[in-house]
Amino acid sequence: MELNVSNYSYDAIKYFISVASHGSLLRASYSLGISQSALSQSMKNLEQNLNVKLFNRNTRGIILTNEGKKLYELAKKGDNYFQEAIISTLRTNQSISLKTFKISAPQSILNAYVFPVMKNMVEKYNNVNFEFAPYIKESDIVKNLQNQEIDLIIDKTNAKFVLKEIVERIIVENNYYFAFNPNYYEFKDEVTFSDLEKIPIIIKERDGKNDNSWMKTSFKRLMVCRSDENIISLVKKGVGIGLCSDTLTENEGLKILNLKDYNPTKRTVEAFYLEANNIAKEFVDEIINNIS
Repeated sequence: MELNVSNYSYDAIKYFISVASHGSLLRASYSLGISQSALSQSMKNLEQNLNVKLFNRNTRGIILTNEGKKLYELAKKGDNYFQEAIISTLRTNQSISLKTFKISAPQSILNAYVFPVMKNMVEKYNNVNFEFAPYIKESDIVKNLQNQEIDLIIDKTNAKFVLKEIVERIIVENNYYFAFNPNYYEFKDEVTFSDLEKIPIIIKERDGKNDNSWMKTSFKRLMVCRSDENIISLVKKGVGIGLCSDTLTENEGLKILNLKDYNPTKRTVEAFYLEANNIAKEFVDEIINNIS
């Protein structure tokens, strides 16, 4: 029996066309602006209504069956109603509706890499509302991206997600040194751990979270902070010596401590976003170009 697309709702056919075109429920849901679960249910309903199997699903995504291919060709041609509706929808999505683009990053990364390019991005995407979401833990990155709760996540992490739809891009690699304010401290050319016994060593929470951390055995006085900004602020006020990235150290006028037997800690600032999110890609391009 020949399939007649005019008997079914415009939304169902529009969703079907998007899934077939993208070959992925996730990418199609992002493009359509609906949840993946809602799109999946819509496709199941369409298959039930038509009493045919339209897709085969595997690890690579969506594969059309013979019936699915036939419906796809008919739906792409469409009648005047579908053609006008699709044109209207595209125009609305591209020039009228405001999209919300959510960014999550620690404050130090926002200050160093995101805020400097915001003016260009706001001017370039005048139909987008940019929002800054609360900080996302490393363990929640995949979930927030797949659920489309966040569009772009930037953080200092070495996480690797073997998922085709999630893009990981290195923005910059920083070395972390112990830094001090020369207005409060003077040190000889090379300092040993024993020279620092009476001085507070200011570190970030993640650096001291392990009870067996080498820092807890190497330093007598440790002060743990929640953010890089807190460390920088305390170091600038002469409270102690802080573990800071070379970028922040240079920007804040602090000096690097020449600590014997210490190898700088390396951390990578990485961006994570869905492969289908073109705004996120251009945002990261803008950040990288600005650094260069």
